[in-house]
Amino acid sequence: MNLLRMNAGVAAAAALILAAGPASAAGSGWAVVAAPPTGQNAFLVAAASTSDTDAWAVGSQGGAVNTNLGSKVLIDHWDGGAWNQSAVPAIADPTSGLDAVSASGPGDAWAVGEMRQQRYQFLPLALHWNGTAWSTVNISALGSTEVLGVADISPTDAYAFGSYTHNGQAAHWDGTAWTNFSPPQPANNNMGATLGAVSADGPNDVWMVGSALEQIGANAYQNEPYSVHWNGTSWSLVPMPPVGSSDVNAVDTLYGLKANSPTDVWAVGTAGVVDSIGSYSTLIEHWNGTSWSKVPSPNVGTDPLLHSVTTANAANDVWAVGDDVVPGTTRRQTLTEQWNGSSWSVVASPDAAGLPTTLSGVATAPGASIVHAVGYSDSGTSTAPQYNPFALRNG
Repeated sequence: MNLLRMNAGVAAAAALILAAGPASAAGSGWAVVAAPPTGQNAFLVAAASTSDTDAWAVGSQGGAVNTNLGSKVLIDHWDGGAWNQSAVPAIADPTSGLDAVSASGPGDAWAVGEMRQQRYQFLPLALHWNGTAWSTVNISALGSTEVLGVADISPTDAYAFGSYTHNGQAAHWDGTAWTNFSPPQPANNNMGATLGAVSADGPNDVWMVGSALEQIGANAYQNEPYSVHWNGTSWSLVPMPPVGSSDVNAVDTLYGLKANSPTDVWAVGTAGVVDSIGSYSTLIEHWNGTSWSKVPSPNVGTDPLLHSVTTANAANDVWAVGDDVVPGTTRRQTLTEQWNGSSWSVVASPDAAGLPTTLSGVATAPGASIVHAVGYSDSGTSTAPQYNPFALRNG
């Protein structure tokens, strides 16, 4: 499980949630909801929802402090009233974890991540939900990699991408098998490109975003964001706004993506200067059917990151979640922002009893009244973190 990916470029502590009481009634804002298990160094990193009575959250549990070796996949299911731990298939490798989940309906979902026989030897992992049980599915088409993103369109159509490949490798599910393919990437002299998020509005509208190393001077290189789009026939490279700084350490990093329609796509992340504490700000970009543009977004604490974005109503109900640092401290706290159709604003969200807390995934469904946000918190120390799942419900 790659926790560092979610906090890249920022010195971040994670967070722990102890068992909490029931969520508050709809319309009263964010409320903490218990999510199992506690006391097992467990965390949640992604969520997916198909209705108010069907949602998934994934991560890992039981790993060793700092290395996460020996961890096992964790899947929680929301049944309309509570989060319950779901049974998962046995995985032969001694270490495994999940990084992403996506569902096209109550009988079709994918959860992806990695298996490890040794600390730095990764193999791709894919689990499929058929409405009754989870099962492992061969995704070796991605090679030796951790699978970081998945978009489930239907039982015969899904996309996933891996890390540690430096050339944007991805895979497509056709209902029978996963097949590797290489999406286009910027013409950057083959200096490398990595994908960060994937989302699909339908079989003819699939997006991926990432970053590519590009030369900006005689001896100066910078990571620039880019996107690729599938229109049902072919993939094409779609430019995104540049970092816009001559500082080679300046970066725009996108972690979350939500495609609503051919004219409405959101991407979220963070912008700042690598290793420069206090330089980071939220980053939100929008596709309007013609081009990508940066949309102003608020900052409350310091060094904010937005990890995930979801939409209940494409016009006026978009949510982004992440974390930032409490002013005057080093403790990270939950961050939630909402788009009301014209602007983004911060919505107050609780933490785990004053502990450093991160929100890494958010999910809802069109027309649903519940928005779920999941993550983790830490009751340990900077050298010996102790994670537990954290979950919020709005609605």
